[in-house]
Amino acid sequence: MFSIPSFYELGSCSDTYDVVGMLSSPNPNLSPRSMAEAKAVAAGISHKEAERRRRKRINGHIATLKSILPNTIKTDKASLLGEAVRLVKELKKTVTEQDEGGGDYPSEGDELKVSQCEATGLIKAALSCDDRPEIILDMIEALKAAEAQVVRAEMATVGGRTKSVLWIRLGAQNDAGLGGLRRALKMVMDKSEGSGQGSKRARYYHL
Repeated sequence: MFSIPSFYELGSCSDTYDVVGMLSSPNPNLSPRSMAEAKAVAAGISHKEAERRRRKRINGHIATLKSILPNTIKTDKASLLGEAVRLVKELKKTVTEQDEGGGDYPSEGDELKVSQCEATGLIKAALSCDDRPEIILDMIEALKAAEAQVVRAEMATVGGRTKSVLWIRLGAQNDAGLGGLRRALKMVMDKSEGSGQGSKRARYYHL
């Protein structure tokens, strides 16, 4: 009776292909035991090939991470994956902050948002309007009139439009509160609307 070699007796690629050939064109003279052994050998070969392809794909992705990640001092797989996770979290945080702040760039229409930040106790004011040379001075005067102190400011001007995001602390003697601050900033925004003097230069400020 014909029998095929066991898995451990297969020593060459030609033997492997013979096993595959036996399964694709089974010999009617093969016993059920021989056919089972052939299937086991073929399954082992298929598993090894699949594992080899999987490792190749993983190594390819790791190489890609190594080439695109900044500050990759350590290049082992664990360090690269850890840096990728850290960077993704940082990007998600940045996107969330931009969504909450309405983005870094001015809106097409005039817009004023004033809200209380519960975590810090500060007031956040976001103002988008037409740009003009004296807008910063007008804003300073408006804040002084409202007895407001600027803790942090971010400003960007693109295509004749400007956006200012201010984190403000109101004075202890301020009785007008958010309403008074909103009215003061709205006067700045309305003055920009009537000026019609938009600068086309792109300017960015972080104060």
